[in-house]
Amino acid sequence: MLCRLGLGLGLGLGLGLGLGCGRTPLDVFERDAIEAELDDDDEVPDMVVGGCPKVDYLFVIDDSASMLIHQQRLVESFEVFIDGVERSQIMLESVHVGVVSTDVYAGNIGSEHDDSCHALGGLITTTAGYNSSETACGPYAEGHRYMTELDELEAVFPCAAQVGTAGSTEERPLEALTSAVVDLSGPGQCNEGFIRDDALLVVVIVTDEDDPGPVDFRYDRLVEAKGGHEDNVVMVGLINELGTSCPLTGHTREAPLLTDFIGMFSHSFIAPICDDYSVAFQQAVSVVEAACQDA
Repeated sequence: MLCRLGLGLGLGLGLGLGLGCGRTPLDVFERDAIEAELDDDDEVPDMVVGGCPKVDYLFVIDDSASMLIHQQRLVESFEVFIDGVERSQIMLESVHVGVVSTDVYAGNIGSEHDDSCHALGGLITTTAGYNSSETACGPYAEGHRYMTELDELEAVFPCAAQVGTAGSTEERPLEALTSAVVDLSGPGQCNEGFIRDDALLVVVIVTDEDDPGPVDFRYDRLVEAKGGHEDNVVMVGLINELGTSCPLTGHTREAPLLTDFIGMFSHSFIAPICDDYSVAFQQAVSVVEAACQDA
């Protein structure tokens, strides 16, 4: 079911997964030639122009006490990603898949990058705590803290995505997102190599509460990290949007700030966190497809 780079099979990840992404190796060669001619003062062009053969997927998953059923839904619906690729009949060159929690994750203690991984936004390879998979899910096939097309994603993603329910009730999904993409992605940092300049970034936020903000600051940091091109980001939210039909009990809340943040992106989609994720992901496929076609 899974593709291996260059073998001509469908890639093992859905959510649009490069639907309509048809850039050829010649396109990449031409892009590299253009870069070589640029002076230091020249503006670097949009590296995703011409399609999206590379996609970086970041799942920001709330690990607070009310999230058990939602994590289960996410894992159970992951096959929709796979099916989306097969329906598209389009190959990607490469995918990166990473998982972070909405607070500093206990399972990251003892990693080879203690200082940076035991921080908000550190990619998760080992789960820990109540209702988690309590498993060493990585390092993954290529030795990184993120999955690639060489991993058996149907097995390793559900392992990492079951982050458990022992986390803080003060969720910080947007800080986790920007920390993962910006602060921890440099050389020697926890998430080194995960975010690529020439890849479409697809973010999936799964939380039943709101973010404390500030929204504009997080937006600016993320867009700057993608070369100033906000259309190089696809934002998907499984949240309690304003006017949600989901029951609001315990710590669960409507998420006006998250709703605003996600809506700031040209390519975005929001679905109620209590809904059928399979349906939500099928609808989100078209959003990723549009991003690839517009690139």
